[in-house]
Amino acid sequence: MGFKSVLLVTLGSLLSFCSTADVNKHFFPPNFKIGVANAAAQIEGAWNEDGKGETIWDRFAMSRPERIFDHSSPQVAADSYHKWREDVEMVKEMGVDHYRLSIAWARIYPDGYKTEEPNARGVAYYKNLLRSLRALGIEPMVTLYHWDLPQKLQDDFGGWLSPKIVDIFADYARTCFELFGNEVKWWITINEPKQICEAGYGTGGFAPGIYSPGVGSYKCAKNVLLAHAKAYHIYDKEFRQKNQGKVAIVIDSNWFEPASAKPEDKEASERALQFSASSTRLLWYKETLTLN
Repeated sequence: MGFKSVLLVTLGSLLSFCSTADVNKHFFPPNFKIGVANAAAQIEGAWNEDGKGETIWDRFAMSRPERIFDHSSPQVAADSYHKWREDVEMVKEMGVDHYRLSIAWARIYPDGYKTEEPNARGVAYYKNLLRSLRALGIEPMVTLYHWDLPQKLQDDFGGWLSPKIVDIFADYARTCFELFGNEVKWWITINEPKQICEAGYGTGGFAPGIYSPGVGSYKCAKNVLLAHAKAYHIYDKEFRQKNQGKVAIVIDSNWFEPASAKPEDKEASERALQFSASSTRLLWYKETLTLN
């Protein structure tokens, strides 16, 4: 039995769902949208340039290089901060409809806390990028948080372990909605909370490397969901009428397929799928959002 990682974008109408008649094995339906994705920490580089603050992944990757498979770090990454024009042209050549990117929180507010004025150079970088995408007919899909918490928030109160993070994230989200709302119609609040909480604050395998299984992961999950909800309602009440955008959270899970057509393999894959879907890997987040 093998498994594949899949992402679920939880959003009322983020995707135009296709009718059964529109779907077949050979062609995408006319309303199908295809895109490519990245994350700030994975591609931007320029980890401490133009006013950007340190993030938990900066600290984690550079202080514990042995924890990264190839010892790579966010210092340079793909250098997209300097080469974003080339990246936009490559995306255009691919012929995709959407480009999903994330905003580095620490590039807007270096310490994570809202200040009187956000970092002007960071704001200019994202405005230029977003406007260039739209000028080429590419719809940006923007993630507010893709694992790169400002390190200062982790140092001050434990990051996602503390309820304090909820209002601070909401301040950051509101700023992004204000700054980039004209360019962005598709928002993702938080990417893959399972990874943030289980790997970041449970097993310690991801930044910030906190080992607290069964405790830290639960605290983190609660605060992530509250932060998402608060950001969602901010957009709904203050920005939706003007900007007509949509807001989501991305939840990841596993997909299992049978190793063969044997009944026992099919049953095994179904059990694994049911266990995965009913465990913390999915329902912690999905059911809380849809039922409460």
